Amino acid sequence: MRLSKVEISNHSRIQDLNLALRRHAVIVGANDVGKSSILRMLNLLLGTSTSGLYQALKPSDLRDREQPLVVNALWTDLTEENRRPFPSEISIGDDHVTEYLWVQMRVEADSEDEETVTIRRWFPESGHERTPNREQLEEFGWRYLRATRGASIMDGAHSPVRTLLAAADLGSNEEGLTALLDQFNEKLAGNESVSELLDRVATHLSRSMPRTVSQDDFSVRSVTDPSSDVLQDVTIFLNRGDDQVSLTEQSDGVRQLMSMTLFDLAEGTANVLAIDEPEIHLHPTSQRTAADLLSGDGNQKIIVTHSPYILHRFEPSEVVAVDRHGRCHQVGEAKLSKIEKVRAHWWSPRLLEALTARFVILVEGDADRVIVTAVAENLGIDLDRLGAVVVELDGADKFRNVFPLLGPDGFGPTLLGLVDQNESGSWVNAFKGKRHTVVDKKVFISDVDLEDEYTRALSGPIAAKALVDGGFCREQGILQAAGVATLDEITPEAIAQFCRDKGKVDAASCIAEALTPERAGKIGSVTRLLRILDDLSQQ
Repeated sequence: MRLSKVEISNHSRIQDLNLALRRHAVIVGANDVGKSSILRMLNLLLGTSTSGLYQALKPSDLRDREQPLVVNALWTDLTEENRRPFPSEISIGDDHVTEYLWVQMRVEADSEDEETVTIRRWFPESGHERTPNREQLEEFGWRYLRATRGASIMDGAHSPVRTLLAAADLGSNEEGLTALLDQFNEKLAGNESVSELLDRVATHLSRSMPRTVSQDDFSVRSVTDPSSDVLQDVTIFLNRGDDQVSLTEQSDGVRQLMSMTLFDLAEGTANVLAIDEPEIHLHPTSQRTAADLLSGDGNQKIIVTHSPYILHRFEPSEVVAVDRHGRCHQVGEAKLSKIEKVRAHWWSPRLLEALTARFVILVEGDADRVIVTAVAENLGIDLDRLGAVVVELDGADKFRNVFPLLGPDGFGPTLLGLVDQNESGSWVNAFKGKRHTVVDKKVFISDVDLEDEYTRALSGPIAAKALVDGGFCREQGILQAAGVATLDEITPEAIAQFCRDKGKVDAASCIAEALTPERAGKIGSVTRLLRILDDLSQQ
């Protein structure tokens, strides 16, 4: 069984969401936008006891105290084994064929006590109001690795080791192992030293307890109950030479990798693995390795991450981008085929920042990015503060691959584009509006290109001196190329052509160093773009 749909409404830190969970789900976004809260609410719905719910949920979790906080999850792809614990809870879809399991949690502020809530967790279409029992919660197979995990990650009833061993089938050996445990407990209980120890315990406790206790009130036995689980007290060790080292004694990174690996192996007992920041403690190489593991087939993964290496290993259809207002964006079903066609061309680690930005400025290449960033700095426009990121496309023709991913039919940040005049047609047309509603509002066109604009802004001689001072070229070399005797005679057109011929990026870096607020303001297309960006940020 797998989660196919999640809905959350009226949560204090999460905008109302309705997500389609495809094979996996990767949630990305800036800090403090509610990503981890999504995992927390799912963990409360699917993996927490009733008593745990009342300990975890407070009236402050409700955005509007007059309305309930509601969390819905829809399970599909049920197997015969999945159906057994849910004899009256599974529903049939409108097509009279599809099966699904709907579980809901409803949290309301207590009308008589402002510090408490009432919680109802149930199956809305079951015909009864019983809360999910322990067996049903176990069948969900929800496992959650928090971002605040430490050495205890390998311990506990729902640890990766316990989860993996729970899936082991001992076959005919189980009866023999049970007999050995019974024999061990009998020998232990009959040991004279143990009996004397219990007598001392009873005598000591009788002094502080309201009633007298005796040796017969106690027993000593293995914590493993042979009648239920002979592997209950078994764990896994790493062999290091002649020593056996507990997994809890490994480094943070090793424990992290081991926990994800073991959970991934435990299909059936770990149907859904939720991980908050799987990249914690991992070197980038290990992040890529872990991402290969997590993105494969097997149990379903719901991941919150800031790692571009992990994002890159998942399909665009599996990504949920949370914007700065806490709103979730994912590619709609109708647009998935179009997105998949461009995925191979433009699905890279550098897209993570663009997916989570408020504004994305698309430019043709690195040289344009250098100039845009420098002009913004000189005009006093802080791109980071505005939530804007500049993405270079490695050529104007790549725009057609990126626009479906980041445009209104994709993840939908506000897009602004800077492009040379000769390449501008396809950029303008992509926004599907009248030219006057796109040019200098969404697409900003350099005349004729950015090299022409910034050399005119500085003047030929000043631009030439900036290239020489920056070590881009020698004075004699640029004079010879321009066919003049002194720098004062060099025209902007000659310098622009020199920059194109000898290296746009290095030239742009030298020009950026020579910019002043006055000169930056004369680079028309970039200035117009940044002024519009600044205006949009105020809205």
